[in-house]
Amino acid sequence: MKKGEKEKGRRGKRAGNKRIFAIFFLLIFAAFGFSCKPNSAIVNSQKGNQTSSVNSANKFANSFERDLETMRTADFDFIFVMRRKDGGKLDADDKTYIKMNSPVSTNRFIVSDAEKAVIAGSKFKFAAENIMALQDRFAVEDFSKPAAADAPMNANINANG
Repeated sequence: MKKGEKEKGRRGKRAGNKRIFAIFFLLIFAAFGFSCKPNSAIVNSQKGNQTSSVNSANKFANSFERDLETMRTADFDFIFVMRRKDGGKLDADDKTYIKMNSPVSTNRFIVSDAEKAVIAGSKFKFAAENIMALQDRFAVEDFSKPAAADAPMNANINANG
């Protein structure tokens, strides 16, 4: 065989190998493409879960209920909600007043209900003077745990001083 014929034979084999690989990959791709279909068990289970997701959405229909539940989930013993007595939106002065008249130990504040309410969550009881100062300016609702409401006012003071 001559030199030119050998190179021609090698090129022919390479081209044949490339075609075989291309066909092989096309067959694999086609096999995966046609074999993939939705799992009917999963699709059918989703239909049954739609009603439960609708019920859970209705359970927290508005942001206030969702935010209040967040405070309960965070396991705060004392939860107070402050709203303006006129029902209007809270302004910057209102928010500052709430923070200034809440105990330093208050763990979390959430502005909720389209900025018409502030929810305060704490592990420590609010002192009577804090509650009275807040009630002078706001409508205050107590969502504290029942057992926590019976705790003494100075429960957050260390007995050892």
